[in-house]
Amino acid sequence: MPAAEPICVVKTPAILGESVLWHPVEKKVYWLDLKGPAIHIYDPASKAADIWQLELDVPMGTLVRAREGFVLTGREGTFKVDMAARKLTPWVNPNDRPELTMFNDGKVDRQGRLWLCTSDNKEVEPIGGIYSLSADGKSEIHDRGFACGNGPGFSPDGRIFYFSDTMVRKVYAYDLDPRTGALAGQRIFTEFTEEQGMPDGMTVDAEGGIWICHWEGWRVTRFLPSGEIDREIRLPVPLVTSCAFAGEALDTLYITTATVGLDAAALARAPLAGSLFAVKTGHRGLPEPVFGQA
Repeated sequence: MPAAEPICVVKTPAILGESVLWHPVEKKVYWLDLKGPAIHIYDPASKAADIWQLELDVPMGTLVRAREGFVLTGREGTFKVDMAARKLTPWVNPNDRPELTMFNDGKVDRQGRLWLCTSDNKEVEPIGGIYSLSADGKSEIHDRGFACGNGPGFSPDGRIFYFSDTMVRKVYAYDLDPRTGALAGQRIFTEFTEEQGMPDGMTVDAEGGIWICHWEGWRVTRFLPSGEIDREIRLPVPLVTSCAFAGEALDTLYITTATVGLDAAALARAPLAGSLFAVKTGHRGLPEPVFGQA
């Protein structure tokens, strides 16, 4: 298959674009600027882009759909989000080390549990963890030992949990028990070279292909479940952060990017840094589960 060409659909210098999400009812793409802080909204049909600037400590973590509205994570814990009213309501804080760590990426599994990654505040010490959160507000810690946790992603049958240990350039796979939510059998799924950058956010398509974003790597790569590289999509920006399939047929991959840490020379070389990109990959995604809805 020939390499697809990504297009910039929202040109904006987001500081740390992340957590891209398709809403199949509203038919809109949501994504965050973790250090804006802001929620971005894009309508592919009208090409209209909107932004909701938030008054929260930075960085934020992740945005997921819930049975009612959305759930957002931030420095202060989780928030229930009423997008129409532009209202945030503080909820629970599963982070048991809030003075040392911060929420980063997260996703909902096939059973409706929210999985959250935390990182060391300075992204140096391996003290971040993997948490799960249920709709009743109860949380569980499953693993620790990561300076910057990213991803995560789930196999189509929900039995494999993929996780990026960004700072050491490793992606792990775990066995996930769909009934209990227990993780076991950690193993290395793939390791990035320095030239490839560092593994960041990801999504899994309907065939089980794992699409991983490359921080400082200028690309998104599709891996087969065996760990073999299937294809790469190059982008005109270095800091590639998260991706998700969207559209009526879930056949368009949307990709967020960042500008954080780029100097004037780097920005001149990559003037679209921070923007939202879209690409037809020839693959289809899976409907993103809703928090609290199995």
